[in-house]
Amino acid sequence: MAVVRSTMLCQLNSARLVPFTSRFLSTTTTKEGEDLTVKQDEKKQGWISRFLSGPSYNPDGVDKQSHSSMLADTEVIYELQTHDVRNGEKDKYLDYYKKYSTEVTKATPGNELIGSWNVLFGNQDQSIHLWRYDNGYNDVDHHIKALLHNNSVRSAEKDIASMCGRRRTILLRSFSYWGEVKPRSPTHIYDLRSYVLKPGTMIEWGNAWAKGITYRKEHNQNVAGFFAQVGQLYMVFHIWAYKDMAARQYIRQHTWSKPGWDSTVAYTVPLISRMQSKILVPNEFSHLQ
Repeated sequence: MAVVRSTMLCQLNSARLVPFTSRFLSTTTTKEGEDLTVKQDEKKQGWISRFLSGPSYNPDGVDKQSHSSMLADTEVIYELQTHDVRNGEKDKYLDYYKKYSTEVTKATPGNELIGSWNVLFGNQDQSIHLWRYDNGYNDVDHHIKALLHNNSVRSAEKDIASMCGRRRTILLRSFSYWGEVKPRSPTHIYDLRSYVLKPGTMIEWGNAWAKGITYRKEHNQNVAGFFAQVGQLYMVFHIWAYKDMAARQYIRQHTWSKPGWDSTVAYTVPLISRMQSKILVPNEFSHLQ
């Protein structure tokens, strides 16, 4: 009994830390006490089967994957910038930022500003911008060179900095089950929800939300879901779009009436260390309106 209990505890701990790779080998004991080990099928799996049952196991490590490659299915990188604008300088700041976005796009054609907002409820006098690097880290490297050596980009970036008290940026990838961000026509408010997860729980979060997102698509409110690559790690961002605050309230209440949504919430809440919500309104040059 002691051996069986020890084996069960090891399996439970392994499943919690790395759900995608839980139980590569299953062991059963016969009445005579003989251990029979059965290897699982090692064929390649799609992302849906990886979320449901874990990836196939190669004892030689040939098929080992990083968590990022298991959660995302493209090399596209996103950058989320958060700027605390000096009091009374918002209009001038936005003029400077529009010029900056033009210079960055000219210097690095693979970069695109797809979302730009002002915070309405949350941290006021704050602007948030979402960039996409279509060619992944190759475009990130080109952007770094532009920031360091392109005089037009450097000058525009300096103007922005003069309008801010504090600036923060984070590099992200998109969860595969959310899909890529698509432009939206007017008019929406946006709910930016950020979660700092407990270390080691990102795969569990992905497991739960691969199913949970299906409860949140009926009203086309799902805009984007990201996880951090550089900056604050074990951080997740969800962006939702609503016609207005009344629509937001109705849709959220409607979601709670769906059987199964409460299970997603109950499972994911213990994974969170800190969470925050901000209501955003788009700037006139944002692709997400």
